[in-house]
Amino acid sequence: MPTREGTLKVREFVFFCEDQALAGLPEGFPALQRKVMWTILQLNYGEPPNHFEINTSLGKRQIELGLHFEGPVEANDVWALRLSGRACELMAALGPGWELEEWTASWRRLHRVFKFTKLTTDLGREVGAELCKAIQVLGPILLEGSRVPLAVGRPR
Repeated sequence: MPTREGTLKVREFVFFCEDQALAGLPEGFPALQRKVMWTILQLNYGEPPNHFEINTSLGKRQIELGLHFEGPVEANDVWALRLSGRACELMAALGPGWELEEWTASWRRLHRVFKFTKLTTDLGREVGAELCKAIQVLGPILLEGSRVPLAVGRPR
């Protein structure tokens, strides 16, 4: 419930974004599994290391939204290759602000950042809409890729 100033608490904000995103998916779109860790929401298709994530950092005043690959480095690299092989198509569909990166020595992510001063419902609608779009664009790739063996080499 927003305060009088129109702001949300962090967990309320994360759940609001999730509600907005899931409500925007077409009927019959494959359902996601969820995991919540206080200010972090993760949604996956049965492979938790590969997940969509909303991470709200009050200290940095930013929200990170992305598709994360947090499994074994070899698998993460294959996923990054698959996405980079379709970079033009994916960036056109996702829009500005998205970046594919080697996040840590082993983890990879395709993500974007939202800066904020207050966690508002307007911002939640914006983040939720971006998550909805990411799920629609990237979800089929995750589902298709989970059926294809992870082989180092050419992206599929």
